[in-house]
Amino acid sequence: MKHPEPSGRLFRRIQWSMLAFACHAAVAANPEAGQLITRGDAEVAAMHAPQALALYDQAAKADPDNVEILLRISQQCSNLISQAKSPTEALDYAKRSLDEAKQAVALAPDNPKAHLALAVAYGRITDFEDNRTKVEDSRYVKAEADKTLELNPKEDFAYHVLGRWNYAVATLNPVLKLVARFVYGGMPDASLEEAVRDYKKAIDLAPQRVIHHHELARAYVAMGQMDNARKEWETELTLKPEDNEGVIDQKEARAALAK
Repeated sequence: MKHPEPSGRLFRRIQWSMLAFACHAAVAANPEAGQLITRGDAEVAAMHAPQALALYDQAAKADPDNVEILLRISQQCSNLISQAKSPTEALDYAKRSLDEAKQAVALAPDNPKAHLALAVAYGRITDFEDNRTKVEDSRYVKAEADKTLELNPKEDFAYHVLGRWNYAVATLNPVLKLVARFVYGGMPDASLEEAVRDYKKAIDLAPQRVIHHHELARAYVAMGQMDNARKEWETELTLKPEDNEGVIDQKEARAALAK
């Protein structure tokens, strides 16, 4: 049994849902901005992305160089991609998510959360790119995840992103493999075995996260190790989902176990 992959996608569902952790408690030089951040965070908790984004946009006007606000805006733009009313709107959200993450890195180059946000944003925008650009931007996904771990070796989501990168590159379709050989000057050093190692590192750091177990199971399926995959599905079903994506993952796990 294989998990379906949307045609042309290099990364599967690399989203800010995995980065709900990313923003620290609201810290703003401007009291008005701080209040707006708090209100926006409440909307995020209620899963109201449009309302949260509107509040963060207001906060950014009051405190334009606040990295925490930029990360929140990037997060909500990414979350809104799937809710967009048209492909053009979805692309606009993806571009803005990437732009805000880039700005956060420019303002705080030693902030691991900013680099992780940038890795995720690059992963998200590959959904909208031609094959060559897709593969080119995949290099930035890995580079930014590596930078995150350089700054914070205990960042479990960075290992998760690296696992996704290894899985994506190791399972490229023939067309993308040809592009990758041209862009990278040969196939990049990636494998399903390395993906498994990365996911296991993420689990060692944060065993309570559904998303880590779910993607590890997916890697095991690709390797034909169904017993190991079942163990991960069973484990994830004992955990509390952190967001809607976790709920979806657990629904997939139940369906997989039923088969």
